[in-house]
Amino acid sequence: MALSAAMTFGFFIGLTFPVAITPKIVKVARNPQGAERLPPGIVVSESDLHLRRLWGSPTEDTATHKYLLALAVGYTERVNVDATIHKFSNNFDVVLFHYDGRTTEWDEFNWSEQAIHISARKQTKWWFAKRFLHPSIVAPYDYVFLWDEDLGVENFTAEAYINIVKKHGLGISQPGLDVTKGKKLYHVTVKRDASEMHK
Repeated sequence: MALSAAMTFGFFIGLTFPVAITPKIVKVARNPQGAERLPPGIVVSESDLHLRRLWGSPTEDTATHKYLLALAVGYTERVNVDATIHKFSNNFDVVLFHYDGRTTEWDEFNWSEQAIHISARKQTKWWFAKRFLHPSIVAPYDYVFLWDEDLGVENFTAEAYINIVKKHGLGISQPGLDVTKGKKLYHVTVKRDASEMHK
């Protein structure tokens, strides 16, 4: 009974106060001109830091490299950086993260033309690595070397080191440091003469 009374009351209220129903205009969001989807094949899931030609035939490209060497550098350490890069073979792509903003001065070195130069003042190698060494970029490389610019390389050979890393199945590693030629920061980083590697 209460239900039917409520329905009747509601019916009369509806007749007394009619409500005009107007259709709502719905705007569909559209991308502005020039922001359309890219054609298939332009976007890929992986890339690398290997330089490719801007024009010409793809057959003119050099072969992609197996390894990546990344260094955060300042121009004052150029002599040591030059020595470091010469210790790495032609199987390496080289990217220099310039924390001092000086990029063009590196043109004095022959290898600089083939290196990638990224500059942001007063940043650390980890700042650069987090932004430019994304997993989708480094995935094609067998090994990535994130190197310190001030490490001595007199007794280092990259290919021999890679062979040791492969032999022992290491996913992450660091060459042992000679404490007679520098400061010992961590015991685990000190070179031990008795074996070719330690954990």
